[in-house]
Amino acid sequence: PLYRDPVHDFGFFHYDPNKLKYTADKVRAVVLAPEAAKVGLEIRVVGNDSGEKVSILSGTLARLDRNAPFYNNEGYNDFNTFYYCAASNTSGGSSGSPVLDCYGRAVALNAGGATHSSASYYLPLKGVKRALEALRESRQPVRTTAQIIWRHMTCDEM
Repeated sequence: PLYRDPVHDFGFFHYDPNKLKYTADKVRAVVLAPEAAKVGLEIRVVGNDSGEKVSILSGTLARLDRNAPFYNNEGYNDFNTFYYCAASNTSGGSSGSPVLDCYGRAVALNAGGATHSSASYYLPLKGVKRALEALRESRQPVRTTAQIIWRHMTCDEM
């Protein structure tokens, strides 16, 4: 691996596309377009949902300000970022899959889903793109912390 983010659970690795056995001539870069994410954007999550070889799930971005999902008390939970949300019903196997707009640009990464609804949660790409740009410039991506956890609250919750 070239880089692995210890908090937001994404990474980059390097490989030779010519050594791919079945798809070497079809490999194309996916453009990262975090600025394209907006409420109402039609999206497609392309991955291996529930162990299927290839699945394409559709949805519409409904929120761009959701707190990071809370999975359990004993495992990993992300923090200090907002997540996007749509009712695309993703499940195990599609984590890390690109969330694409109608132009094939990635606007987020699939991170998880609710167990009792069709809500799916996506990691925004702002930090991902910043890390990739640093790597392309032969720099180590910078991670900083204020050693606090931010949480978005509505006026009614305060």
